[in-house]
Amino acid sequence: MIFKNLPLFAAALLLASVPLFAEEKPQLPMQELSPGVYQIGKLHLDKNTGTITFPARVNMDEGNLEYLLVTPQGSAHESLLVTDVQPTDLHFAMLLLGAKGSGIYAPAPADAPPPQLNGEYLKHAPQLKGDAITISAILKKDGAETKVPIEDWLLDTETKKSPAHGPWIYSGSMFAEDKFLAQIEGCFAALVTNPSALINNPRKDNDNDSVWIPNKKTVPPKETQIEVSIHLDAPKK
Repeated sequence: MIFKNLPLFAAALLLASVPLFAEEKPQLPMQELSPGVYQIGKLHLDKNTGTITFPARVNMDEGNLEYLLVTPQGSAHESLLVTDVQPTDLHFAMLLLGAKGSGIYAPAPADAPPPQLNGEYLKHAPQLKGDAITISAILKKDGAETKVPIEDWLLDTETKKSPAHGPWIYSGSMFAEDKFLAQIEGCFAALVTNPSALINNPRKDNDNDSVWIPNKKTVPPKETQIEVSIHLDAPKK
């Protein structure tokens, strides 16, 4: 299986060297289902459309949020969604699609985010760069499928509105002391700027850890099974 112009070897090396949660392992190797379509553990990767989908569930339908998506071992007490997929698997799939992330891989120890984000850190948090992605939620019921922008399930209590539809940043997390922080912290997507996360929120109030809540008018009940869809947007020319 050959991927032209993709850092496949580097990605495989990354996954082989990442410290994982106890007994948790990336779901490699991948299986080709059809031309350009692959299964990586629980991830479905479609290179033809630049899209990755995987199962998740609604974890909170009320309360303050700092994260959009984490693993059960992550900060699940403040995350809208939870998934059993491993962060290393998503990063591997994103590399195969051509994502590059922000390039922040080896910060000085003092530059790594604290275990618990706080106001002082957020004041000086780095402005993360990376690849533009679109995140959607897919609900299936009675054979029908509904796809909605994930922003519709969030509410900013400062503006009293859901955040605008638009891209998120695939920043790609970082290494600190030889540890891949997205995997160690179980952190996929952050609403409040966090370099440990694979995905960050570029919108207003991404430096405020007290304004984000689920949108009760639109979010499904807690424990609702969904699929998360991530699309790698074409770079602007």
